[in-house]
Amino acid sequence: HYFIQSNLRFVNKTEVLDYVEKDQLPLSLGGSNESDATSLMDMETEELTDKKQVTFTKEEPSTRKASDSSLTPTKAGPDKMQQLLTITPQDTMMFTVQQSNSESQPQTIRMSNILESQVAYKVKTTAPEHYRVKPTVGVIEAGQTVEVSVQLTPGSAVTASRDRFLVQSTPVNTDTFRGDITEYWRTVEPGKVNEHRLRCKVTMDGSPIEEKVDHIGNPTSILNHTSNYNSTDRILDLENRLRMIEHKVDAVQQIASSTLAIIRIFLMMVLVYIFFIIYQEYMFLQESRAVEQERLSSLKDDL
Repeated sequence: HYFIQSNLRFVNKTEVLDYVEKDQLPLSLGGSNESDATSLMDMETEELTDKKQVTFTKEEPSTRKASDSSLTPTKAGPDKMQQLLTITPQDTMMFTVQQSNSESQPQTIRMSNILESQVAYKVKTTAPEHYRVKPTVGVIEAGQTVEVSVQLTPGSAVTASRDRFLVQSTPVNTDTFRGDITEYWRTVEPGKVNEHRLRCKVTMDGSPIEEKVDHIGNPTSILNHTSNYNSTDRILDLENRLRMIEHKVDAVQQIASSTLAIIRIFLMMVLVYIFFIIYQEYMFLQESRAVEQERLSSLKDDL
């Protein structure tokens, strides 16, 4: 036990190349082995049906004729059932962010019904808390196209390459469908569901975000990725703090100006009061002097 503990160490994306050959590492760790990444995707997406479903505000999907030849056929399920939808993108959801902690521009999953009857769909993800998806379930009429909006939430970009999406589809049985698509999905047998898997990639300034954020392969840094800003984020953070300081200084200056104005008014009132007292004293002295002169004049007349 001590031997294992003393020889165990954590390495980042750069240091791992000192211990493992590049062709043995998956792409997410800077290697060139695609098979490991593919098997990881398959393992994760097999657990999607047990994951909590993404739920957001329900919206009616926009529809139009499926005439876009760039759409790509969906992958059939394990039972090789009939193809139901053509789906774009085929393999990867691409998100673009301005900063490592900002939200992405909305991306779209397009699904076109190639049958002559209704098809029900459901969109799932391995990380529901990282995405805003709407609508997550719905029905596509024959020959129509539905667009599902997907947006990466702030603070989720760094680890988004580990996330997966699963688009499920099944023919609608008009005998059992009563208008509630969520309830209808609970009655669908697993063998009648087609599945289409999508992986996620995030770019920032035209490059994969893994190249922009240091130590992406370190487990500790992944848990604390929201505090690991790159240089641009640090500059923006400092600018925001400076703006906050400027606002506080402006507020203090306004308070000081108001206080000085009140002091000026108070001093003027004090001066007016002092001048009023001096004026009263002057008038009193004048009256006293007049009375005294009058008394003296009377005495002179008596003599």
